[in-house]
Amino acid sequence: MPRAYTLEEKKERALEAVAARIELPPSVPAPDGMTRRKRGVFNGTQGKLKVEGTIPGFHLHIMNDDGTRITDATDNGYDFVKPSEISGVSENVVSRNGDLGDSRIRFLVGLNKEGQPMYAYLMKIRQEWYDEDQAELQSRNDKIDNAIRSGKNVVGEQPGFYVPQGGIKLS
Repeated sequence: MPRAYTLEEKKERALEAVAARIELPPSVPAPDGMTRRKRGVFNGTQGKLKVEGTIPGFHLHIMNDDGTRITDATDNGYDFVKPSEISGVSENVVSRNGDLGDSRIRFLVGLNKEGQPMYAYLMKIRQEWYDEDQAELQSRNDKIDNAIRSGKNVVGEQPGFYVPQGGIKLS
């Protein structure tokens, strides 16, 4: 007949069973010889909305449902990320924000103008489309930067740059 487990053995077995079901943060040794869970930094240096992991071939973006932003995003190639697409990588994101079932992942980000809850949705776009959009944006920024450096007061069709009487000089 096997012997009965002590209270400490039962506690250790229960902790092992829980740890096997969820991924625990790494432990760090403490000065007193005990091991403690490594805690996260809570000083504003990490983003509050964060998804760890990726979907191969896609760029992930969290977008506020403000005005027509979500509609504009879907019209321009963005799709909602389904919880099953990231569940293995970001389980805490899905479990806390997957309250819409299999359709979407959302985050409560504040209140809208009417005082109702405002949500942000995790969305994805094909990486090549995202890269094209970023290249176009950088091209526009380069034109503005070159106009400023050359002292011109017009970039393309956009008048309105102020140029001092002596011109613009960079040193």
